[in-house]
Amino acid sequence: MSGAAALDALARRLLPAGYGCAVLPLAAEPAPLLPQEAEAIARAVPKRRREFALGRMALRAAIREAGHDLPAGRPIAARPDRQPDLPPGLRASLSHSGDYCIAIAAPPGGASVGVDLEPCDRSVPQGLAETVMPFRLQGAGDALLAFCAKEAMFKAQYPLTGQMLDFRAVPAVVGPRRFRACMGERLIGGRWGQAAGCWLALSLWRG
Repeated sequence: MSGAAALDALARRLLPAGYGCAVLPLAAEPAPLLPQEAEAIARAVPKRRREFALGRMALRAAIREAGHDLPAGRPIAARPDRQPDLPPGLRASLSHSGDYCIAIAAPPGGASVGVDLEPCDRSVPQGLAETVMPFRLQGAGDALLAFCAKEAMFKAQYPLTGQMLDFRAVPAVVGPRRFRACMGERLIGGRWGQAAGCWLALSLWRG
């Protein structure tokens, strides 16, 4: 099984039925961007333009699988906060890391979704643990997994709340295959796994 296929299979085990998923290797050949999309990324370096184009391919595939009718000519540009510019009510999340990109889309009426992908076969960057604290690991994992979980939770809640999060204000517990955190008086959580040399974290949020 290829790395992309392994990540796709893992994501589908972690997600409820009805959610769309697409994983692409960053070495794949991207489809041409629509003019508005190309304009949004025109000043970026070639690596970033390639990631952007592959991300749009993955988003479109995940959105179709989740049961939405997104016309092929409808651009997915970037909003000022760098989030994909999706039609109202369409909830999707995207992550690039290591050698892959992944997109997850909620079905009509589904909870907002956040996904994050981080390479787990590298050493933890210096200072990351302090940035991500407070967190508690109950079993396997390290500060990079805690970061991955918090990033997924941030992405799940942001489209509904518009709230930026200081990770140090979000206490989190990462247990075997699941994680949870406190955002003020609210609880949020998700599930995680490991495949293709990556941590994968997914979070759902209904607000």
